[in-house]
Amino acid sequence: MNKVGDFMSTTLYSVNPNENAYKAVEKMYQNNIGALLVKEGEDHVGMFTKTDWMLLVLRGECDPKTMKVSSLMTKLEYMIDRDQTIAEACAIMEKNHIRHLPVTKEKNIVGMFSVKDLEKYYLQLHKKTDF
Repeated sequence: MNKVGDFMSTTLYSVNPNENAYKAVEKMYQNNIGALLVKEGEDHVGMFTKTDWMLLVLRGECDPKTMKVSSLMTKLEYMIDRDQTIAEACAIMEKNHIRHLPVTKEKNIVGMFSVKDLEKYYLQLHKKTDF
């Protein structure tokens, strides 16, 4: 069985909860990612995603240059161990309508599993197939 740890992104990008949302989104675009872990000191306290940004900013519910990430982030409710299966990650993501899932090893976040990583998995799975 394929494990989440085999396909996750190991480079972690984070942002301070007191940073303004605009700068956080700039960081996402510069690194071609869809989510940032929100880190206060040594603790991960949440996640800030492009979806969070779009839903609130595009609806005019906040000013991105003054609104802090801490006001827009979602708390880390869902994580998965690196040794769990891709199917288990998909089930968590589908059930909770999320596109990014922090990956843990011994309760420490060591990576991120996203829809992009799921695409890599399926491409590898079907690489012998001619389309």
